[in-house]
Amino acid sequence: MALKAPKTEFNGNKNFVEQEAIEAGTYMGRVVQVIDLGLQEQPAWQGQAKPPAHEIQVTYELVDEFMKDENGNDDESKPRWVSERFPLRSLNSDLAKSTKRYKAIDPTGIADGDWSQLIGCCVMVTLVSSKSNKTGKIYNNVANLTQMRQRDKDKCPELKNEGRVFSLDEPDMEVFNKLPKWVQDLIKSNLEYNGSILQKKLNEQPSEASKPAPAIEEDDNAPF
Repeated sequence: MALKAPKTEFNGNKNFVEQEAIEAGTYMGRVVQVIDLGLQEQPAWQGQAKPPAHEIQVTYELVDEFMKDENGNDDESKPRWVSERFPLRSLNSDLAKSTKRYKAIDPTGIADGDWSQLIGCCVMVTLVSSKSNKTGKIYNNVANLTQMRQRDKDKCPELKNEGRVFSLDEPDMEVFNKLPKWVQDLIKSNLEYNGSILQKKLNEQPSEASKPAPAIEEDDNAPF
């Protein structure tokens, strides 16, 4: 299924600094990543089973919030990323989260429902703070998106990171291999993975044992 609406896990970076949740509120941001997660099982609702749904993960780069270095100072070369995942519904489904999110990002419909065309688009991102029941850690969730005013778009900083799009219709293995392992595993858990183009391409890749040892790629900006 295409990304058009009908449409890290940390890997050894010794310089990684644990990041705390930022203050709840609304932030200026741009779409930096759209990832096709494929057909995923859905949790039951009020005791009733729900059918599987095609999901995407969307990541927003906040333009004025940054990762902290080991001294607790902002590293302005590394803006914060926040992500969310949701079922991709038809744009005719007015109450669907994907429709509300899409219309906040592309209110004039210039991309005609194609999420892959939204990289770099401006949007206001509202974050809330939540507490993990397992660890007690506070983390951020995306609560809402709203349209950004044109005068704010005009002064909104450009993306500092290269945008990424991953589609299961035409899987870009360079993009896939840069995703955090937990996202890769989520994609491979989709109900249509067996026999897919992605599975074939992964089977064609050299095994880890046969690969030369690579230099560790730092990716402090992986979604969290």
